[in-house]
Amino acid sequence: MPSNESMTIAMQPVDPSQTPGTPSEDEVSMYPVRHESARHWVDLSLHLSDLEAALSWLELLVHKHTQRTPEADALWTAALTMFFKCFQQSASREKLNAAQVFANEPEEGRAQFEVLKSLRNKTVVHDENAYTQGAVLVPIANPDGPVAKRGQATLMLFEASTLDDCHISNLRLLTLASITYVKSAIVTASAEVEAYLRSASRADLVAAGPYRYTSPSIETANQRRVI
Repeated sequence: MPSNESMTIAMQPVDPSQTPGTPSEDEVSMYPVRHESARHWVDLSLHLSDLEAALSWLELLVHKHTQRTPEADALWTAALTMFFKCFQQSASREKLNAAQVFANEPEEGRAQFEVLKSLRNKTVVHDENAYTQGAVLVPIANPDGPVAKRGQATLMLFEASTLDDCHISNLRLLTLASITYVKSAIVTASAEVEAYLRSASRADLVAAGPYRYTSPSIETANQRRVI
């Protein structure tokens, strides 16, 4: 089975003058694997992390949101955006291909993917479809009579909620199917890495030097990460 490790850090400014200490003689340096299969393994693992986060939020919503609350809206928005983050174009990782992920799912499931994608793209993240509308209305009494009386203009906003049990259930099922696909793909990618390592020379593996983690900072938040 592939080995996966993760860590969480707090983002903070980094002093460029700070350099890592000299490793002791008994420390083993870690070298990055510069191969397409390794990059694929990383991308899949990032997707898995996002999908499992989305699933945890959906589990909190299933059969528990008896009414629309700020907490329920926040969980739904987070789950919807995190799920589709994996299927959107990214400059730093390969997106999941919905046709491949849901190839074995029934047609209804693939149709629901498109519905939820539209809700994410056209309602939750971007305001484009009829789920949100607005109009300035003015009351006019006796509009066809000889004397019409006009009232004060009023702004009206109409917002249809995308949060309901059906949408939650469908997104949960799609998330579970995606997790199953990604876990299987990770096993394949890790096996390809092992195959590459068996064929690569030590000189090739150490040529790029030991792996050095670059800490994120607010100064680099607008920059694409180094791949």
